[in-house]
Amino acid sequence: MNKFEKFALAMSVLLFELRIEDINNSVLFDDDGEQIPVDFIDAVLDDPEHQKAIKERLRLSVLEDVTRFPMKYVEKRTGTDTREYVYSTDVYDHAYLVDNYIEALYADTQKKTVYICSHCNSDNVQVQAWVRPNQGMQYVDEVAEGDVMGWCDDENLSSVIDTAEVKRRHKVVGFQVESDDDKHEIHPHMDGSFCLYSLEQARAMMDDDNNGDEQWKLLAIWDGDVEDPTMMFEGDPRNPDEMILP
Repeated sequence: MNKFEKFALAMSVLLFELRIEDINNSVLFDDDGEQIPVDFIDAVLDDPEHQKAIKERLRLSVLEDVTRFPMKYVEKRTGTDTREYVYSTDVYDHAYLVDNYIEALYADTQKKTVYICSHCNSDNVQVQAWVRPNQGMQYVDEVAEGDVMGWCDDENLSSVIDTAEVKRRHKVVGFQVESDDDKHEIHPHMDGSFCLYSLEQARAMMDDDNNGDEQWKLLAIWDGDVEDPTMMFEGDPRNPDEMILP
């Protein structure tokens, strides 16, 4: 174990204890600004497995930082260069990983209702609604609840729109193209079933002149649907920052 690894290990233990003490004297909030129950926080922090996981995240974070920027952590002594790595206020920034861990776990317990396309599983959809046209198009209600005909913006097609309960942070992270039948075969231009593409890339596969008579469909992929996915683009799947050509 080198000096960086020893320092990171020591800091993971110290930061965990320091942040627990601060959390006990404050509150944490969820994505909607609601306070996370104290009982939930205590259950996480008292669990040995969660403690181990949090400390490992702290260790890796400090290790990466001290390896890249060692001088941030060097003890400053006049006339000497011992290169001893010590705790400083900058190190405490890593402690907020404790909060992030708790907040992510709590978010996984919270659900939301979303409207999704029954054909491609996308949440980029439209549904019909009743409005008051003489009152600024004030929304009144849906035409019908769930399983109604609507529009999928990703496919540019009319589609039955369903409702589903998903985790609050659940979102579409990419797209794939598969056969429009019960076989669910991936498009030949896909590098593998673990690869996720932007909407533009997926549409290009479907529009390829070499597809012949084969019928393909768009498939929206949500986080967690594909284990260890390889992203073939950067940024937002519908508005990518940079294309990574397959």
